[in-house]
Amino acid sequence: MPRRSPGGVLSRPGRHGHPVLANAWLRAAGDDLQAVYTRVTDAAISLQGPDEPRTLSQLRADVAIDLLQQGVTASGLGAGLGASFTAGANVNITVPVLTLMGKSEEPGELEGYGPIDPETARRLAGTATSFLRILTHPHTGIVLDVSAEPFRVPAALKKYLRLRDGTCRFPGCTRSAGHSDLDHTIDRQFGGPTTATNLHFLSPAHHNLKHFSDWKPIADPDGTLHWTSPAGKHYATDPATRVKPPPATSTTSTAPADRGATPVQPLELRLGHRQWRGP
Repeated sequence: MPRRSPGGVLSRPGRHGHPVLANAWLRAAGDDLQAVYTRVTDAAISLQGPDEPRTLSQLRADVAIDLLQQGVTASGLGAGLGASFTAGANVNITVPVLTLMGKSEEPGELEGYGPIDPETARRLAGTATSFLRILTHPHTGIVLDVSAEPFRVPAALKKYLRLRDGTCRFPGCTRSAGHSDLDHTIDRQFGGPTTATNLHFLSPAHHNLKHFSDWKPIADPDGTLHWTSPAGKHYATDPATRVKPPPATSTTSTAPADRGATPVQPLELRLGHRQWRGP
């Protein structure tokens, strides 16, 4: 179990020595507590119905006690600590793009909690399983456009891409793929498919650099990524490994970009760090 914060748990008897009720406080990082509260609330709401006399607040308390004592909820959701604690809660955050790029220290916003510091915002964004891009006016903050839907990458494909890329695919960057974002080389809004050829890991800073600058990548079927800088110079980054991708799975109706491409050999490991080539 990883250490998250110098928090603690405190239990005290209820007011005026109430013989039945007591109070408990849990002090921890805001994003962790919000995830816990969201999960407990979702489970409590699922128990509500015409024949359920308990209030939502009472259901939350019962769900929390069941999870902590037995690893299951009052409805039998989950079975044992391993099963019940595997599925995490969904936590939504809003992070300014300049904060993600490390160019600003403007705080992010954790839904249901409030402002969070830039470091926490970047950490949470780096582990996000999906993104919803929102375009706002730079001065007024008014929402101008929202992408149609968040994208999700199949688990098998994501594991393959982490093995293939190893690190961020921007020239010279060594940030691990596990701490980077998956990016569609051809953006989804322009018809880019969610396939191995069109997906590459980029660090949060280089992910946003790709979207908000004149750095342009072009992908080869063998996993090589060719970059053109704003000055017109060309660079190429090679994949860390060459492994045959899993069966093609696309979340869009667009035909896979690598159809008809020369098959990649099952396994070809490159020694040392992934190389990049430039002028």
